[in-house]
Amino acid sequence: MMFRDQVGILAGWFKGWNECEQTVALLSLLKRISRTQARFLQLCLEHSLSDCTEIHILESEANNAAIVNQWHQEPKEKVVSLLLSHLPLLQPRNTEAKSEYMNLLRKVLTYSIESNLFIEESRQLLSYALIHPATTLEDRNSLALWLNHLEERMSSNYSSQSRGRLETVYHVRQGSDEWQSQTESVIDMGHSWQDKTPSRENGHLSFHPSSSVPSAMNSIG
Repeated sequence: MMFRDQVGILAGWFKGWNECEQTVALLSLLKRISRTQARFLQLCLEHSLSDCTEIHILESEANNAAIVNQWHQEPKEKVVSLLLSHLPLLQPRNTEAKSEYMNLLRKVLTYSIESNLFIEESRQLLSYALIHPATTLEDRNSLALWLNHLEERMSSNYSSQSRGRLETVYHVRQGSDEWQSQTESVIDMGHSWQDKTPSRENGHLSFHPSSSVPSAMNSIG
């Protein structure tokens, strides 16, 4: 098979994934390239986005802790949408804004688990949070518990369906392997959600399970 045919097949798969799945897949590929390749791609991306006013405005909002804090007053559906569009743009060293995101994320996840709403969106938010360079080891350990809570909710709703269990234990490695480990962990958790979202055919990120749900919050706003 020629290279262009291989690229065409990959592009077909890529087109069938949602934005979160595309992001995780790209990160998995990028961790395999050299620093020169990475720098070249960075230059290409910076050039293509240099005149994109919209993304610069969105990034400014995403890193403003005061703006993120105001989202607590918004309807739940809007909060979920805002998190999905802004969380990926959080700067790694912006601890103040990150704290606001984590607070909102916990509220969204609690509501999602209790109401069985926004399950897919919560899955995507957890994916972004787990692989985000702004999250610390402590953050990821906390997020790993939320994966368990969300999966327990899904298990109770789909108990009649047969599904495999996650074999890979969530873990974090130190140093340069840490980011790589997180990306692979998210991808490895990919298969058990396929039964739960039949509209997709190219595979999903999935998360698995254990513990008890933290004390519930009745609403986000």
